[in-house]
Amino acid sequence: MDEKNININKSEEEALKIMENVSHITSDQLHGLEKDEECFQACVDIAEVVMEMRQKQNTLAINVQKELVDFHNKRLNNNKKKNTRILWTAIAGVAATVIVILILRTMMISPEPKLESIKIFEANHAIAQATLQIDDEKEIRPLKDQKIDYHRTIQTENKEVGKQKVQIHRLSIPRGETFKVVLSEGTEVFLNSDSRLVYPTVFKGKERIVSLEGEAYFKVSKDVEHPFIVKTGNVQVRVLGTEFNVRGYSPADVRITLITGKVAVSDTCGTHNVEMEPGQSAQLSTDGTFAVSEVNIESFLYWKEGFFYFDDIPLADMMKEIGRWYNIDIEFRNSKIMDLRMHFFANRHQDIFNLIELLNRMERVHAYFETGKLIIE
Repeated sequence: MDEKNININKSEEEALKIMENVSHITSDQLHGLEKDEECFQACVDIAEVVMEMRQKQNTLAINVQKELVDFHNKRLNNNKKKNTRILWTAIAGVAATVIVILILRTMMISPEPKLESIKIFEANHAIAQATLQIDDEKEIRPLKDQKIDYHRTIQTENKEVGKQKVQIHRLSIPRGETFKVVLSEGTEVFLNSDSRLVYPTVFKGKERIVSLEGEAYFKVSKDVEHPFIVKTGNVQVRVLGTEFNVRGYSPADVRITLITGKVAVSDTCGTHNVEMEPGQSAQLSTDGTFAVSEVNIESFLYWKEGFFYFDDIPLADMMKEIGRWYNIDIEFRNSKIMDLRMHFFANRHQDIFNLIELLNRMERVHAYFETGKLIIE
């Protein structure tokens, strides 16, 4: 019998009550008890367990859970073997009997302790589709397509940039979707799910500045006279023309990964800065400096192609990304596995049940749905 699945029945409950008050049982009450065979046998079985436990002398050192399982096994295989002598023998040792019965009673009727629950990601159903807000207008426009091309619009209208009115556009991408923007000067921006980009419809002045919250891949149109600057959290990236990935879902956790060319990364105050080479990733540390490391750039490109790709990533971070894409609550029932480092690859466009199956095939964690939440244990 599984120690975690022990349930007390009505006869056992009655027997425990009787044995708790064992010192007050009279001979007449004992003979009357024999009429209820199931309850009487339960008392006998408890008495046997009590005597065995008393023989071990140190009650506090007894493995009560094991004794409880043994008691239930005896109950299943006793074939109604009445034994008044055993019951009276247990009654003779009243003090020890009551102590053990109280322990048994607590073990049998106490609910199983709840497993710890640590929610690491929460669903948000506020935004269901990509939207565009122009300047400070209250109206937010839903977008049916997954692409906006300002560069083509300018070319089609055959208008000079200097003569066009500058508007600030705010683009919001919901969870579970990606989006592509071609800015007025030809820079391509691929936005990952749950991301927001703020940019002008045309760039005027010495710099091309955009702001990002979330994750985006930039393929910057080269213009040595007008640096392209991405601001996110407490970090800004300055480039002339190159390809790089910016991940900044949290201001405290911003990572820049360079694919080609060169970039200069700094904090917004300009106190700390670093120049990066292709294949490097820079992350702002708590002390304000940048930690630069060599990385596999492929892992930062797969999301653009519609795949999850995690290479030696903590399980908690991996599940946050999965929760963001599918927009579901993610809850751990075992904190010890949250730092487990994983290698995982999956198609983002398949349903969540396919992903759960892939996770469970690895036999390192157990994933399942419970009341609308994805549970990991």
